Amino acid sequence: MAIGSVLQQGLTGMQQSQRAMLKSANEIVKAGTTAREDSGIIGIVEPLIDMKIQQQVFDASAKIVKVADETVGSLLDIKA
Repeated sequence: MAIGSVLQQGLTGMQQSQRAMLKSANEIVKAGTTAREDSGIIGIVEPLIDMKIQQQVFDASAKIVKVADETVGSLLDIKA
């Protein structure tokens, strides 16, 4: 697998995770401002869990980007 492909996968993971966190944040706001059948704590539990999961996905994707960047740097150092 090429370094560029790994870097792209990491960036894609970060973007998808960011969108999912935004969706969860909007669901938390809705749970706090509208009356729903599952209102109260129950209405925000699932979005909070989803947000925590997406935070971990984002962090893992960021580590992939960092490793790909370091690998490119090492390859350039070897080439020079």
